[in-house]
Amino acid sequence: MYHFELKPFRRQSWNSHTEWDKDLEKFFDTFSKTDYFAPVYELSDEENSYCLSMDIPGLKKEDLEIEVKDTQLIISGERKNEKKTEKDNILKTERRYGKFSRVFNLPKNINTDKIEARFENGVLDIVIPKEEKSQGKKILISDAAMES
Repeated sequence: MYHFELKPFRRQSWNSHTEWDKDLEKFFDTFSKTDYFAPVYELSDEENSYCLSMDIPGLKKEDLEIEVKDTQLIISGERKNEKKTEKDNILKTERRYGKFSRVFNLPKNINTDKIEARFENGVLDIVIPKEEKSQGKKILISDAAMES
């Protein structure tokens, strides 16, 4: 929920925009604030697998959990704000902290037993192998015997 304050219009000289600028900045700041952390990802379709790469800076491997439930891949974790600072000292922050969970619906043609994950330098890479396609087989058509 976004909160902003509407104030009655007051006539001011156009040379004095300080209050107007502050109100306008407050208004637009409400749209950039979120109460959650949602890491961004990139998904690619390779020949033998799907590759999911997710940027999760500031976490350790121990802060992440990856699981497969039914036909879903669930990645969850928490980015904690470990710095103990006074809020009055922070002028502006765009960093987001908190718990997150990303859910991906898996296609039918994958092998969940062979999913591999690697976490390095704040990037989580997951390789989701596709099932091996069965070899094609040609079917020979025989001549039908003519019945009379």
